[in-house]
Amino acid sequence: MSYLPALVVFVVGLLVLVVVLVRFWRHVRAFNQAADALRTNIGYETGTLRARLAALEVAIRETRARVKHAPADVPSNGRRRQEEDRG
Repeated sequence: MSYLPALVVFVVGLLVLVVVLVRFWRHVRAFNQAADALRTNIGYETGTLRARLAALEVAIRETRARVKHAPADVPSNGRRRQEEDRG
């Protein structure tokens, strides 16, 4: 019966190992859930930022095309010099 204390120590060690692994696994799951939520939030924010950037690029492109094709409306084009207005 000299093997009985060794068997008890072995079973207690296994039980402690199982308890530690279960607690560790719970923490890993909680961390993974938090990381997934963060990834989702960052993905949403990055998608929104990309959409805004694309809209800004389109607006700039449209503005440049409109300015390029439209004649410049300079207010002083229709006026004569002030010296010519004097009598």
